[in-house]
Amino acid sequence: MSIFKKWEKGSVLITDAGWGDSGKGKCVSYLTPDIGAKIIGGHNAGHTVVTNKGEFGLGLVPSTIIRGAPLNIIGPEVVINPIFLAREIQGLVKSGVKITPKNLMIDPRSHVIMRWHEIRDALSEEARGKEAIGSLHLGVGWAFSDRVNRRGIRLGDILARNWKKRVLAELAIQKGVIADMARDVKRKTGKESKVKKSINKDTLLKEIANARKVLLKYSGNGLARVWEGIDKDKRILFEDSHGAMLEVSHGSWPFTTGVNTALGAVHRSFGGKAVKSVTKIVTVVKAYQTRVGGGPMPTENKGAFGNYVRDKGGEIGTRSKRPRRCGAIDLPLIRYGLNVIGVDNKDEIALTKLDVLSGLKEIPVCVKYKEGGKTYLTPPSVEAQFLTRARPVTVTLPGWQEDITGVRKFKDLPKAAQKYVIFIEKELGVKITFIGVGKGHDAVILK
Repeated sequence: MSIFKKWEKGSVLITDAGWGDSGKGKCVSYLTPDIGAKIIGGHNAGHTVVTNKGEFGLGLVPSTIIRGAPLNIIGPEVVINPIFLAREIQGLVKSGVKITPKNLMIDPRSHVIMRWHEIRDALSEEARGKEAIGSLHLGVGWAFSDRVNRRGIRLGDILARNWKKRVLAELAIQKGVIADMARDVKRKTGKESKVKKSINKDTLLKEIANARKVLLKYSGNGLARVWEGIDKDKRILFEDSHGAMLEVSHGSWPFTTGVNTALGAVHRSFGGKAVKSVTKIVTVVKAYQTRVGGGPMPTENKGAFGNYVRDKGGEIGTRSKRPRRCGAIDLPLIRYGLNVIGVDNKDEIALTKLDVLSGLKEIPVCVKYKEGGKTYLTPPSVEAQFLTRARPVTVTLPGWQEDITGVRKFKDLPKAAQKYVIFIEKELGVKITFIGVGKGHDAVILK
C-alpha cells in the first residue's frame, strides 16, 4: 500500500531525480510524520507548501512544520545563514505557524553561512567568466567548502558566550581568503574584480547578535533525537533539498551543488543508522522537465511548449526568483536519477503538476538519448560533456483539453491524461502513487 495512504512506522525519504524544483514541499506536506528532518542544503533551495492559511515558501525550516509535525529538525549537514533563518522563523510565526523549542530543533553542528561566503561565491563566479555555473551568490557552496576543509564556524560557535571573539577571529582569516580570490579574478580574466568585498565589522556583529537572540532557544542534538526516534519506531520523514542531477558525485558536473543528495545526504546528517531506517523512498517527478541556472538540458524547449508550461506552471524559482528553463519530461535522465537515489519497485513516484499540461493537443516525451552513434535508455553519465552531446529521442502522446484541477480519482481523469501517467509509470518501472493536479494542498490524486 502507498505510503500516502498508510504509514505506520519507519522512515521515508522524499527526494528528486532531476534538478530539483519538482514539488517536494507539496508531497512532504501530505504526510504526517512524528519527526520531520531537513537533511542537506542551504537557503538556496526552497520548498513551497500551500494550505488554507496561504502559501509558504520555506528555505531552511523543514516543510513538515507547516502541517504540525511534533518535532522538526534542521540536520547538521544543512548550512545555515543565521540571519535568514531568524527572519524565516519570525515570518512563519507572524503568519500563524506554531514554532516553539518543542517542535523545532537546530543542530549546533551545522556550519553557518556568513557575509564572507557570499563574497567568495561572487568572486568564484566572476573568475569563471563565461563558464560561470549560475550560482545565486548566497554562499552555500563555500560554506560547505569550509566544512569539508575543517575550517569556518558552526552554529554552536555563534551561540557560545564568547561568540564575538570566534566570529572576529574567523573574519580576519576570511579577509585573507577574499584578497587571494580577488587576485585570482585578475589573473584569470585580466580585469580587476567588481565584487564589493568590504565587510563592516559592527554591522556583522549586530546582525549576528539579533539572529542569536532568535536561534539560541532552538539549539539541540538533532542526531540523538533522530536515533532515539528510530529506536522507538517513530515515523520519520527525511526531506531532501535538491535533486539527483545536482549531486556533486553523480550529477551533471560541474553544474551541480557541492553536496550529496538522497541517501547520501541522510548519511551525512544522521549517519548509517538513519540510512538503514529508510523503508520507503518517494521520488518526486514533475510532469515536464525544468532546470534553473547554467548547464546543458537535453529536452529544453525554447518554443511554444516550453513557454506554455513555464507560464501556466508559474515556473519561477522559490528562492532564486529566476525563470526556470522548461522542456519535455526527460525519462533517460530520470532513470539515471532513480539509480543514483537507489529506487526499486517497492518505492514510489509522486508525479506533480499534471494539470499544467491541460490544454495541449499533444505532449512530447523524451524516451531515450542518441550520442556518438549509440542509443541509450539510461545514459552512462549525466556530466555536462555527455549531456551537451546527447540528442533527445521523443515520442508524442495525445494531450487533453479538460481542466483536471478538481479531479480526485484516477479513473475520472481524461483518458489521455491517464495514458500519459501510465506511459511514464511503465517506462520508469516504479509505481506512481501520488499525482498533483493543482496548487492547493488537496489537489491530489492518490493512485
